[in-house]
This record gives sequence, C-alpha cells and structure tokens, in this order.
Amino acid sequence: MTRDAEGLRALAEASAWRVRLTELEVDTTPAFEAWRATPAHAEAWDQVCRPHAWWGEQAVQPEVMALRAAALDRARQAQAARGRPGARRRRALALLVASLLVAVVGVGAWWSTAPQVYRTALGERRTVTLKDGSKLALDAGTEVRVRLAPRARRLALIRGQARFDVAHDTARPFTVRAAGAVVVATGTSFNVDLLGRAVTVTLIEGRVSVLRDDARGMLPLAVAPTRPGAPLLARLVPGQQLTVAAAPAPASVDPVSPPIRLAVVDADKAVAWETGQLVFDDEPLAAVAARVGRYAPAKVVVESSAADLTLSGVFNAGDLSTFLDVVQRALPVTAAQDADGTIRLSHR
Repeated sequence: MTRDAEGLRALAEASAWRVRLTELEVDTTPAFEAWRATPAHAEAWDQVCRPHAWWGEQAVQPEVMALRAAALDRARQAQAARGRPGARRRRALALLVASLLVAVVGVGAWWSTAPQVYRTALGERRTVTLKDGSKLALDAGTEVRVRLAPRARRLALIRGQARFDVAHDTARPFTVRAAGAVVVATGTSFNVDLLGRAVTVTLIEGRVSVLRDDARGMLPLAVAPTRPGAPLLARLVPGQQLTVAAAPAPASVDPVSPPIRLAVVDADKAVAWETGQLVFDDEPLAAVAARVGRYAPAKVVVESSAADLTLSGVFNAGDLSTFLDVVQRALPVTAAQDADGTIRLSHR
C-alpha cells in the first residue's frame, strides 16, 4: 500500500472509532487505546477529532447561540403564519386552552424548576457535585443558585467566591451570572470572585466567554444571558483574569462599556483559598480586608483614606490577629475596634 492509502485507511478507522465510542457513550476502551498506540493512528485520531472539537466550541459561542435562537423564532413565526384562516382560528383556540392550562399549573411548575441554593457561612468552605457531574467549590460567605435544565445549565453567584469545574456538555452551555458579567462555558475550570460591585473571573483550564449582564431589573436565572445584543467583554485563555467593575457609570460615560481590566496571573494563587491560604499581590487594602473578612469573627472595615493602600502577602484564612499585626507593620495603618466589635483600619 502507498503512504497515502495507509493514511486514508487510518482516517477511516479513526472515524469508525469515533462513531463507536459515541454510541457506547464512553471516552475510551482498551481496544481503542491499543489501536491508538500506533503513531499513525494517533495522528489520524487527532485529525478526526479536531473538527468535532472546533464545531463544539463554536456551537456555544454567544454569537452562534444568538443566531440559533433567532432562527428558531423565525421558523416558529413562519409556521404559525401558514395555513387557512380556519386552521389559524383553531390553532389560536388551542393556544388559548394551552395558556389556561399553563396558568393553572404554573405555580407547581415554578416549584419544580426552582433553583437549588448552596450557601456557606463565615469561615466555612464547601464542595458540591451537581447532577451533571460539574463540581462547585464554595469559599466562605458564599451563595450560589443552580438551575439545571435539559438545554442549559444556569447558575448565579449571589455573593462570595466559587470555583466551577464544568462537566463537558456542548448541548447544554454552562453559564454563571455574577454582578455585571456572565461567564459562558461548556467543559472547563474557572474561578469567580464577587467583591463589592466588582466581579473577577480567573480561567484555570479550557476557554470561556465573558459577556456583560444586560438583564438589569430581572430575577437571577430568569432569562438567557446569550440573547442577541449581549456585549462580549472577553474570551479568556488559561491564566488570564478579567475584572469587571459593575458600579454605575456617570451620565457622560457609555453605560454599556463597564470598566474592565485584563491581566495574566498565577491561577494556582487565585484558588489558593481552597487550601486555606489567602494570597495577595499588590492588591488594594479594601479588597484584601474584604476577603480576609470572609473568615473573620468580626467585621473588618477600611476607611476611605486607607482603601487604596496596597498589600502583598500570604495569610492563613481565619487568622485575623496575624493579619492585623502584619498590616499595621507594613502600612501606615492603625486598627481600632468599635463597641459592636467592628475592626476599623484607618490611615495613620
């Protein structure tokens, strides 16, 4: 056989293995691994899988999802417009009856699809495995709402910080809404930190798209965040960190362009909180105190005069006394405790 013929045969075998593994709903088998051990077979397998992976990624891009939704809407409208006048009247009557039935059972349906809520108290960390196989790691003082539907997995970070390890499923995009941003993924790992009115997304593995949340005034999880017109803020690669400031913009500033900051970071440091360590690298004291406060028995407040002072260091979560000692030595700051137990850091 010529080299070209051998290559074509390897591609045909790789395609057959792709179909077989898909039908079996498995990632691999001993027989497949034995076949792929040959370099030519491994190369052919890569050639077959590469287009599938690319199409899978494109299928969950916000623009493609928006176009797909718009196309489905147009198809439904065209179908409804077809038919004789009598058929349209019968269809309208059927829709009316269906609407009445939906109204009767609406409350029960709402309860059946109500989001699952996961919370942690101050100083508590928790790991949750969802029904789809995705894992959530919740930092202290965190609340996450989860709704798993047949065609979508929608989550909302209400407060705190969480790491999301997403089970791969291109048919059900995985979205996390937090303050002014929506993270869209399928199978990847990322961290979201909601601090005040700013949200920070750190990508650990895979790829994600981050959109601006333009569903103001609507309940969390109530609408699809990927509808046409939702502005794309960034597409992240591993090691990138995006911070979106969700504070209201002045009237002179375009409200659809919130202040954002894109940086390259050490992803391991961003999720060091999972092992009980808080790592800071030249961060504003206000942000540092807020993160330390998730584990503190007393509320920690930074006066405006000291809020922009920066601090670097590694602290054990919950060790408030060491943090206060270090911050007063490293910065021109004084710590004082109010009658209600609140600790205030002010510029010395």
